[in-house]
Amino acid sequence: MPNDEGGVDDFAEIQAVPYSSILPDYAIIVRFCNRSLYLPNFGELGDRLFRENLFQCEGISRIDICADFNDFESISPKALIEGFAAKKLRHVGRGVGALYFNHGKGVEHDEFGHSKKDYGVCYNGLSFGQHSSDTRVYLYNKSFELMTQGDKPWIRDTWINAGLNVLNVWRLEVSIKRSGLRFKDKQSGNEVEIDTVKAGDPEELDKIYRSFVKKMFSFVRNHGGITNISREPRIKLFDEKPCYDRGVIRNLSSGDRMEKILIKNLHQLADRYRGTDIYGADETAKHLASCLAYATDLHDWYEAKINQWEKPIHK
Repeated sequence: MPNDEGGVDDFAEIQAVPYSSILPDYAIIVRFCNRSLYLPNFGELGDRLFRENLFQCEGISRIDICADFNDFESISPKALIEGFAAKKLRHVGRGVGALYFNHGKGVEHDEFGHSKKDYGVCYNGLSFGQHSSDTRVYLYNKSFELMTQGDKPWIRDTWINAGLNVLNVWRLEVSIKRSGLRFKDKQSGNEVEIDTVKAGDPEELDKIYRSFVKKMFSFVRNHGGITNISREPRIKLFDEKPCYDRGVIRNLSSGDRMEKILIKNLHQLADRYRGTDIYGADETAKHLASCLAYATDLHDWYEAKINQWEKPIHK
């Protein structure tokens, strides 16, 4: 692929002759180079690569969808992370996440490109879900990443063309794999599968992205009187556009009375038995309770019961 300097850049990497016997001998893996993904005609060039080499795409095993921006609709990314860290904002839903920060490094800049000041602890990322999870969402300062982990001029060129301030670009990325590639639209009752057709349709891809963001990266202002978080007004991140009401497809049966009792006992473990919180049992038990509720279609019931259960009942 010709570049602006008169040289040639790699467009894609193709791996063939699988080592694993699970894959057929004719199977190949096509990995597009990062620079290629930012070409304005990437879709056309990718289709041409497949067509001229008679490649047939069998399916998608993972897809990462992201949006780059300077600010959310009603809050800055920095303020959102700091508000969540200070418990001023509450994430809708439960699960494992992570906060990312740099200590003693100021990364904010003024309009002239000068660093404003050293903030001591400067948050630059917030994620929900683990790397091993079927779905994960990750907000991070992309400008800071390019500055500290290696510059990619083609990304900055894309930002300039989009009218972004390249010194303070944030990225909200959704990673989807395995069972996450199939879900149910609760509004229509239909099953949705992220395949090559949907991945190649910008409008459909935007709809899927917004669906996962709405489900996995929603926040409300925290206050002591929250009894049903689903009724609290959400912090507005993006403008309103169509999205799916995503529901997870599971083959497990709905939760019964015994499962409800087990979930409640797990959630109240540290309150029931003195000393268990010393060894981290409280967070572990609550995480197990959340996972069990999620797997048995009892997550909404669990969320509605949490505030009722969080009262000291030591034995």
